[in-house]
Amino acid sequence: MLIILRYLSLVIEGLLALPRRTARFLLDAVMLNPYLGWSRYVIISGLAYVAFAFVLVYVVAPVRGITGQVWLGEKLRYDSERWLATAIYDREGAFVGTFDPLLDSAQDVNTTGKPIQLADTGYVANPDHKSIPVKVVPEQYWRCLVYHEDRNLGTWLNPFGIDLIGVLKIPLSTIYRSVASHGVRIGVGGSTLPMQLARVIYETPPDSRESTMEKLRRKVSEWWDAPVIYWALTRHGDKDPLRQWTANHLWLAQRTGGSPLHGVEMTSRVVFGKPAKELTTAEQFVLASAVNKPIILLEGSERLNAVRLDRWRYIVDVRARKCASELITDAAEQKKVWFDLTQIANGPPDPQVRPKLQRALEQFAPSAAKAAQANPVLRANVLIPDGRYGLREEMKNEYGYGWREYVRGVTTTLDIARNMFLRERIKTRLGELQVKFAPSINPGYTLDPAALTAAGDVDMPNVIVAAANQNGELVRYFEMRDIASYFGSPIARTNGHYDSTREVRAIASIGKMIAATALANQGKDTAESPYLDTEGPGPGVALNCSKGTVNRTIPARFAFACSLNNPIERRLAQLGQDPVRHLIEGFGLNMPRSNGREDATPPTTAAVRGLVTASPQKVQQMAAVILGALTGHGNERVRLPTLVKSYDRSLLAAQTPPKEASASDIVPFKLIKADGVPLIKTLLSAPLCNTVGKTRVGTLSSLGDWCAGRKPNVTLHFGKTGTQVNADPDSTVDAWAAGGIQFANGDAYSYVVVVGTGDSSKPFAHKLHAAQLAAPLLEVLLQDLSGEVKTPAALAELQPAATKGKVALRTP
Repeated sequence: MLIILRYLSLVIEGLLALPRRTARFLLDAVMLNPYLGWSRYVIISGLAYVAFAFVLVYVVAPVRGITGQVWLGEKLRYDSERWLATAIYDREGAFVGTFDPLLDSAQDVNTTGKPIQLADTGYVANPDHKSIPVKVVPEQYWRCLVYHEDRNLGTWLNPFGIDLIGVLKIPLSTIYRSVASHGVRIGVGGSTLPMQLARVIYETPPDSRESTMEKLRRKVSEWWDAPVIYWALTRHGDKDPLRQWTANHLWLAQRTGGSPLHGVEMTSRVVFGKPAKELTTAEQFVLASAVNKPIILLEGSERLNAVRLDRWRYIVDVRARKCASELITDAAEQKKVWFDLTQIANGPPDPQVRPKLQRALEQFAPSAAKAAQANPVLRANVLIPDGRYGLREEMKNEYGYGWREYVRGVTTTLDIARNMFLRERIKTRLGELQVKFAPSINPGYTLDPAALTAAGDVDMPNVIVAAANQNGELVRYFEMRDIASYFGSPIARTNGHYDSTREVRAIASIGKMIAATALANQGKDTAESPYLDTEGPGPGVALNCSKGTVNRTIPARFAFACSLNNPIERRLAQLGQDPVRHLIEGFGLNMPRSNGREDATPPTTAAVRGLVTASPQKVQQMAAVILGALTGHGNERVRLPTLVKSYDRSLLAAQTPPKEASASDIVPFKLIKADGVPLIKTLLSAPLCNTVGKTRVGTLSSLGDWCAGRKPNVTLHFGKTGTQVNADPDSTVDAWAAGGIQFANGDAYSYVVVVGTGDSSKPFAHKLHAAQLAAPLLEVLLQDLSGEVKTPAALAELQPAATKGKVALRTP
């Protein structure tokens, strides 16, 4: 045992003395050797650099990798999460695009392309790059990537993110590049994958204009950060985090005239039009070979096109084919991959967009269509301009401001192309309404989207048009503002979540839906029950909706058709306050507050006069509940209308206990008695269907042709309008329409239309009512839902209006 210890101590002593003896040998045999002449300086410099390389790779890198976690570990995780984009898909699963970084980040948004030092914080906001996170890294992509970029990854030549061979070859490549360029040029060393991640995350990419010192500084910075990144991503022996990072963050394609595309998932969807999991082996090799030689998307000048084609062929014919030759051992499979690469090599593919979405781009945004093909952010901005804000509000309401930690992608309920078609028709109708009612529009406001200017000297009331199917999925959605007030007033959104008790938007005469339900539940009235109206017109005036000071008796049906407050409120009060309060609470609406008290206004008055408050989304749910009862689905849950068909959730969301999804669901027959359904149907259809003799009399008489029985394909239709004013009864704050329709094929839709500010202190018009503003927009929606307007012909007809270019696409 003593002999073993003696020899072991000798070995340790020798190892400790080795650096000193080596240094003495070099000093005596090389540095001080007069026979070597000037070459001794070259030799000693080379030997010193070799020593530096060994110390860097085997001493500095592991120490820095482990200790750097203290300062950089948490920031690495934050930055990686922050730079993952949230993808948007249409109802058929087609890739629409990604959220704009300004919508997709809670803070630190930096689109300048250069790091920004935040004053007084010591924090640097690095340039943003957004990439769709890939769930499973394609295996052949990873193998080819490692083969090209970091063959020694994890071996003794590269144990901590810095490759020894790469460091050692820098002097040789420096000499070669300097001789070739007739000047001092720092050589290239093998940038490992962790070094490339450091470059992408914390530095701008290499630039041909950078000086020698700038390049040297960048290289040292990459050496400094790479071990930290490597250790953070492999510290438990699992390389999957490293694979995920390289698949998500590396630059693979360059949009002509735009910023790069990062990540295999994003690039796969744009270049090949498919998710990464569907890539063939040849396509995986192509994307892996594009690292450091990014694919150039879109054609440009003649010179650019030549470079684009040359770059593509180098990627496919040289780099990708090399992976096929070296990594595939099966001869048959190798032959197939070679064949696929030969087919691909013919020329770089144009960015892929589903044909339906491509036609929508060309029809409604021709000036941006080409760029949008290769730009997922621009594509989403163009195809779903209002829906982006709505989707974000729904995600915020579920997860708060940190929603992006839980959501990786969202599939919307919308048919994007059809929704864009409706959007253009509504914008056209709004322009017509502006011309028609211009004298009644308050200064500083307009109804015409084309009149909006970049200077912002004219504002527009928010316009909301939404329709949902019986599953609660919004199939049409239009808003003209970026505040997504369909989901509630901005003041009611606390920490990202919507607090309905803070809602300030009164629902006007839409509240008479509550009144109709309460009366029907009591079972004491019929459609012809006589109601006393103390505000009727004078003697000799035909039965109409005019008001005056004369007492008259009218049928209940007529009172609802004309939305008369006095007779309905009088009759409802006779039945008691509690049933009405129960319905207000059951529908999820809020009693008005006066001096902080909810009981200052009787529920009957609040319902009839529309003083209760609710978001347009909640009002539409109320209409959907009534529609469910009227169409035989009274025992089925009715959820809040939603733009979200499904989520692609993160692992964090999967580990989080699910939010009670049914908390806001309503079962119709828990609020509505089955025996009362016929009366509700009659009372709420009256605004559309009521007649006096042959004269149509009702607040929605302009849409009388949409009454069930008058239009062959409509089997049920009820609707209600409302006009919200402030202390001045002629000042228009909001114009409402809400209801439900069922067609002969069984399809049924709830809908809501709102034109207004939602703020009683900001009326936008004078003496304008829902019949004048909301009804024309509702007609456009009904035509679209029924299929009355055939899309191809209508698109051709609307082409001039869609391409006038009066309204610029406005991003936040």
